[in-house]
Amino acid sequence: MKDERIERLPCMHKGTYADDCLVDRVTQHKCYIVGTCDRDLKRRIRKIPGVPIMFITRHRYTIERMPDAFGAPKV
Repeated sequence: MKDERIERLPCMHKGTYADDCLVDRVTQHKCYIVGTCDRDLKRRIRKIPGVPIMFITRHRYTIERMPDAFGAPKV
């Protein structure tokens, strides 16, 4: 993603799989939106309450809505 509004965070871990690093980071700090098109990573992130997932569908960015039971803000 080359949008300047989106910040990409580098991983400084040596020998750690990137998906594991992402899951560890969002488990510790639930203030991130994870952007991925990887099905396996989406399944892992969905198990963490309160973390939305952003992906590309039909050339558009889509943010998956969080279920009310998993920390979605009530309006």
